[in-house]
Amino acid sequence: MVATRSGPRLAGSALGVDIGGTNIKWVHRADAAVVARGTLPTPAAGPAHVAAAIAEIAAARTVEAIGVALPGHLSPDLRSTTTIPNIDGDWQGYPLADMLECATAKTVLLMNDARAFASAELALGSARGHSDVVFMTMGTGIGGAIALGGTVLRGPGDKIGEIGHMTAAPGGDRCGCGARGCLETVAGGRALATAWSRALASRGNGTGNENLSTGNEDRSATPEDLVQAARSGDTTARKILDTAATAVGTVLGSVLAQLGLSTVVAGGGVAPALDLMRPAIEPALRDRRRLIGPVTLLAAALGPYAGAMGAALNATAEPLAVPSALPRLSVI
Repeated sequence: MVATRSGPRLAGSALGVDIGGTNIKWVHRADAAVVARGTLPTPAAGPAHVAAAIAEIAAARTVEAIGVALPGHLSPDLRSTTTIPNIDGDWQGYPLADMLECATAKTVLLMNDARAFASAELALGSARGHSDVVFMTMGTGIGGAIALGGTVLRGPGDKIGEIGHMTAAPGGDRCGCGARGCLETVAGGRALATAWSRALASRGNGTGNENLSTGNEDRSATPEDLVQAARSGDTTARKILDTAATAVGTVLGSVLAQLGLSTVVAGGGVAPALDLMRPAIEPALRDRRRLIGPVTLLAAALGPYAGAMGAALNATAEPLAVPSALPRLSVI
């Protein structure tokens, strides 16, 4: 395995793009400041349409390089996509970096979205000042990353840290990766929205509790609807979040036990519900306290554009080779 350390240059101008299953978020970062940002729906017609949307964004900005974060794995040379489970279309072997470079005449660097999130939070957010951290992103799916010795580990194909594809419910729902019962099938945004939709359907147009209504019966339920209902005291919504949170705590406990770490940073679109989920996450972590010690669970600081920020930092970073041996684990 090869670890990579990127020392972000504060100067320079880059477009950072975070491709999600629902939306594409972008930031234009210049001279250590975000000068513009935006969002648009992720095209459902496949990777060529996604690439065209990114090229259109880039055409309107003056940048030196483009960083792109994706929710999946890359080829060993980090130029093409391989497994992208939560975005429509055939992404296997798609040469995204080459296609974007041809379309924009800019240098393009790809990375996994969770590792992009971690890079931003480590350099500029909640993890600043920490060297050994487990990161978790809770969006359409669930991503993860690991920082050891101040380095976000990536490896060939940028595959290190896939917390969302650790088993949380053996034999459970089929995941986009092909397995059953992955954590993101229980606690990802898409899974939460599905669970909430089923709850709504089982009661029939909010019957029995007006808090179950989405407020607009012509659209599908969303994770935000679920969180709003939970904050309003709806017991069904709270149970759905508690089930998800228990799964998150169980998987995080296993990850921390394996790595010997004690700090977690959680972010992503579902992360605003962390305060509601914390009471169910923490008991699962306490069950392992004798082994892993007390755990610090931090909310991410950079908000929904953290992945795009990390992609922009990666695009203007000076890569530094690090010996292939893992950095020393922190002592707990």
